[in-house]
Amino acid sequence: MKKHGSEFFLKAISVLALGVFALSACGGGGSSSSTGTGTTISGTAAAGAPIIGSVTIKDSTTPTAQTKTVPIAADGKYTVDVTGLKAPYMVRADGYVGGNEYHLYSAGTTADVGGTINITPLTDLIVANIAGSIARPYFGGGDFSPPTEAQLTEQSDALKAKLLPILQAVGVSSSIDLLRASFNTDHTGLDAVLDVVRVTTDTTTNVATITNIVTQQQMTSNINTGTYTGALDNTAGVGTAVTDIQAISAGFKQFSDLFATSLPSETNATLLSLFDNATFLQEGQNLASFLSEVTTDPNMIGISFTNISIQSMDTTNGTGVVGFDVMQNGMSLNDAPESWNMIKRNGAWYMQGDLRIAHVSLRPHAEYRPADVSAQITTGLNMNIEDRGGVGITSAVVTGAGLPGQGLTLVNQINYDWFTIQGANGGNLYGMNDTQIGAIADGGEVYTVQLYKGSTLTATYTEKIKKRPYLSTELTASSFPAITAPTVAQLHAFTGGNATITWTLPIGLTNDWLNVEMNDNSGNSARAEFGLAPADRSKSLTLNPVTSTGQPFTPTGGFIWLSAWDGDGRQLATSMW
Repeated sequence: MKKHGSEFFLKAISVLALGVFALSACGGGGSSSSTGTGTTISGTAAAGAPIIGSVTIKDSTTPTAQTKTVPIAADGKYTVDVTGLKAPYMVRADGYVGGNEYHLYSAGTTADVGGTINITPLTDLIVANIAGSIARPYFGGGDFSPPTEAQLTEQSDALKAKLLPILQAVGVSSSIDLLRASFNTDHTGLDAVLDVVRVTTDTTTNVATITNIVTQQQMTSNINTGTYTGALDNTAGVGTAVTDIQAISAGFKQFSDLFATSLPSETNATLLSLFDNATFLQEGQNLASFLSEVTTDPNMIGISFTNISIQSMDTTNGTGVVGFDVMQNGMSLNDAPESWNMIKRNGAWYMQGDLRIAHVSLRPHAEYRPADVSAQITTGLNMNIEDRGGVGITSAVVTGAGLPGQGLTLVNQINYDWFTIQGANGGNLYGMNDTQIGAIADGGEVYTVQLYKGSTLTATYTEKIKKRPYLSTELTASSFPAITAPTVAQLHAFTGGNATITWTLPIGLTNDWLNVEMNDNSGNSARAEFGLAPADRSKSLTLNPVTSTGQPFTPTGGFIWLSAWDGDGRQLATSMW
């Protein structure tokens, strides 16, 4: 289903996550937080930005451990009541940062009750080095031999010693406790360290690589032995990078504020000052076209941009790439990690967009068509490719898990801006069976999209989906938005004029898009499209059957298409005709 408006913004510039971080909060650069006689454990779950998700704590009860799960707040904070649980504890944070899925671990002892246990890539490495294996199976084991306070302190201190040059470069005290120091996700203190340090683990070799993304210097940790090789002693540009990250964050905060309660004008001076007009390119559109879209889309009002993460930062050349999540009604709307480019000119940072020549996105999609006798429910991948900049792209080839071995070809056949799957009668939904879907990783699967002008390869992009498509066995009619008015008979009798569409949503879904169309047998059509606000459950419209030249026609058919998002950014739609 062709869409603009909300999809254009929500699925393409999720990078604006920087918007929600104020710069005035504390930096968390101190030492271990005090413990007490309380019954809770609190902390921050973050990986360069707050984790959107939940925290699960597992105790030491044998033979069957007890667990509790609590949500993570928007700022990364969590609190869990450990009354009735036996120390020591293992702790796991599950969720997303900038569209990327994370499962990070930490641990605590009796001394931590009433105090703080953070969950970050650093604490995950600390636990792994204690366990002598990656943390996931350690946590999942029937008897995970919980770490002692001495082990936690030893490994925390060992990692801190290796990170000390970076800690000092961002102004963090050498006495900090990486496990227990209270900190805020505001790009200062320990959070600034998480901005510039990345931890990746090879699960085959059990070797973790710790990278300074500013200098690209790396060191490793052999998890089997808990020993480190190399150092992160090159801190050139790290202090500048932290200041730059804070400045970028402040700029996105300005952007977010402009849309907090209303839509600004596309000529708003503050809005224009945030972008680099000379280089800006978002899905093939220049700045003027982009701003015209976002300043007229009602879905922009009240949107929050969260979980900013720095993907790269070049302080010498003044360039960077940032990633993010878009939040609406407490739910993450982007179905994949998005990235935007930044450029520094005359000491200030400006947004450049994704710098792509076209709109390219893949998303899991399921559709319910009550009138379709043979296949009422279809699930698979929606291929959204548009030549929005009009550069003359003629076709695209998508390759990846669950798709044909030679790839899936899409052709540009409607006004040279809308691509459909070759041989699919004008559609862009690739329906998949459960075997095909089973070949897709449950999270983070990557696809390659090649764009062609004739036979010439013009651009190649990669797209990562947050969550695999729904299996057909996971879906019933009740999984989808339910159109309560008009009825099918009323839709068939509608020949134009005023109408009101009403609907209900299953728990866990958020409104996305409504499309109503009338057509005749000669190819004429009249359409009304709406980006929907979260609270909408009805939409009134006026639809007059006239051709593109203003001549009236007599409708012979029509349809209603209503879509919504789940918490993982998967789209579920209902089609009535």
